Amino acid sequence: MTIRLVRGAGQCSKIHGIMTAQSKKSIRFTSSIGTVEKVLLTGGLVSGGLLGGAHIFEALGYTPCALCLDQREAHWTALAITLIGFLVSFVMKARLLGAAAVGTAALVYLFGAGLAFYHTGIEFGFWPGPASCSGGTTITTIEDLQKSIASDKPVIACNRAAWSYLGISMAGYNLLASAGLACLMIITTLNVLRNRKSRPSR
Repeated sequence: MTIRLVRGAGQCSKIHGIMTAQSKKSIRFTSSIGTVEKVLLTGGLVSGGLLGGAHIFEALGYTPCALCLDQREAHWTALAITLIGFLVSFVMKARLLGAAAVGTAALVYLFGAGLAFYHTGIEFGFWPGPASCSGGTTITTIEDLQKSIASDKPVIACNRAAWSYLGISMAGYNLLASAGLACLMIITTLNVLRNRKSRPSR
């Protein structure tokens, strides 16, 4: 009985030692990540989450319109830039390239925010949307009529929100997320440039 208790205590101490070592490693990993890497990782996680949510809604039957797909492309681009920038900056220690990735991602998020703003305005009726996804295509020739008849894909209207919560559509939430990420990236880029200028020249 005493031997079993001793063995059990030894196993518990081993497990505790392993958990302590793992926690120390995670703390070291977190502390070793710089501001640029944290911002890139944040952008990648948010873009990945938005893309995942969009595909889940599509699987539930909310078919995206053409402008929705364009906004997805912006997030796919931003996701690639932020993840590559994170790996280059954190793994290869190329901090300057990581900062360049932040600036590039800022431009992509600004473009995505512009698309979302344009789409949100169409949904609220502030301005007309493209004829290709706002109530059907414009048929002016026999060729347009033949293409319309031959096409088996339904045209999804951009001027009607497929889903909304608290009066805000998916395009509206994407506008908030993209604009917030763009501001975060711009502020980080400006801080990096300011810090580089303030360093004394050798």
